[in-house]
Amino acid sequence: AARRVVFVCSANSARSQLAEALWNAASPVPAASAGTHPADRVAPGAVAAAARHGLSLSGKTPLLVDEVVTEDAFIITVCDRAHEAYAAGVVHWSVSDPVPAGTDAAFETAFADLRRRVEQLAPRLLPVD
Repeated sequence: AARRVVFVCSANSARSQLAEALWNAASPVPAASAGTHPADRVAPGAVAAAARHGLSLSGKTPLLVDEVVTEDAFIITVCDRAHEAYAAGVVHWSVSDPVPAGTDAAFETAFADLRRRVEQLAPRLLPVD
């Protein structure tokens, strides 16, 4: 059971943003996302990948993890760098960063990986009343 899920990556510009959108579409447990070193903006490729799948990242901005994570958060790191910072007591999904390649294919691969993982975990994590 969890009050909320927080997806953490280093920049909060692609993987964690996509995971948050996927989770919020699949689970009654609310999700947020954050980065250990937030980027200036969400990656355009992430915005486009989300839109291709009927999800919106419109108006989202990268946030610092310390501003988002609370004691009651169920933390899922989605990149190895973030996992090093939050290794204790969290779930870790090692998802390849699509930003360096910047191609639609790279963002689609990350999206598919995150969707598969969300679909496996979301039904198992129940909201806390």
